[in-house]
Amino acid sequence: MSTTFRKLLTVLNKNIQNYLVPKLELECGDVLQDVELAYTTYGKLSDSRDNAILVFHALTGSHLLSGKYERFDDKNLPWNEELEIGWWDEFVGPGKMFDTDKYFVICVNYLGGCYGSTGPNSIDKITNNIYGDSFPQITFKDIENSQKLVCDMLGVKSLHAVAGASIGGLMALEFAINYPEYVDKIISISSSHKVSTIQLLHNLEQAYILDLAKDSKSRQEEYLSLARMVAHKTYISLDLLSERAKAESKYIDNEMGYFLRTPQESYMMHQGEKFIERFNPDSYRTIINAWQNFKIDEKDIKKLNGKEVLVLSVDSDVCFYPHHQEELSASLTEGGIDPMHITVHSEKGHDSFLLEPELFAPHISYALNI
Repeated sequence: MSTTFRKLLTVLNKNIQNYLVPKLELECGDVLQDVELAYTTYGKLSDSRDNAILVFHALTGSHLLSGKYERFDDKNLPWNEELEIGWWDEFVGPGKMFDTDKYFVICVNYLGGCYGSTGPNSIDKITNNIYGDSFPQITFKDIENSQKLVCDMLGVKSLHAVAGASIGGLMALEFAINYPEYVDKIISISSSHKVSTIQLLHNLEQAYILDLAKDSKSRQEEYLSLARMVAHKTYISLDLLSERAKAESKYIDNEMGYFLRTPQESYMMHQGEKFIERFNPDSYRTIINAWQNFKIDEKDIKKLNGKEVLVLSVDSDVCFYPHHQEELSASLTEGGIDPMHITVHSEKGHDSFLLEPELFAPHISYALNI
């Protein structure tokens, strides 16, 4: 690596850090040793140490929240051009809705993930082998507890807010329930407080596909691609999918080439192939399994009494449907909380929270500043 490129990498990736947790006890009873948690921070922690916002990313997101990045030093970590710009770059920064002139924003790659935090493809420091299938079954609560450790290490006295979209919203809500005295505000975007039937079935399909992959060494990556395709059609509206597909060339460089005749099919094959470059099948299976087992007891909602909660829906969302947020708001109301529930209009479906900052900015900015 040239000196010039090394300097560029240092500048672009300057806010990526790792925290080593000597011992992490899991809900399943197992204990992980020497756990690494990759994280980024934006802005400055105030002298009172209470201006921090913890952001939980989506299923296949990362801690690369805002800014520009170059490939990780560890070339074993997945990477493609989609990671070069932070996934919430237009949401987080000076003067933006998560204003880093005011707030200290933290994002941590999930335990079990594949972007630098300890996961199935990490080395088990005890056996000196890759964890693989021996990586323990983790829960969202394990992920949340690990992120609380990062906040403590950073010196955060209390969180001004926890925020998350999609499954990140599930974790933001549960984090606030587990640490009610630590959190002031909650921002839940395109999420809920439980796992729906359709999500259970989609997760089952993907887990089944990835399990079959273990017996097909030569086509394991294609199984991951297929699992992603099962999920991807719930992330954008079908109208938008068809619109984007018109720009795709016919995809024929594949054993399925004889079957692919429409732009929509080509588009989905392309989405699956891109995903192979930037994610890992073992991490994917680990996180969807944690999602599958997510459960908040309705009575625990009452622990959020006194919290300000913003619930944001997207009217075209078919991953977390708008009625899921209606049910969340109803549960919050029954628990004595008065949530602010807003539905935005978009033709882009679930992924609107990644693509259309202008729809969310006024509501998030207002919720953070009241």
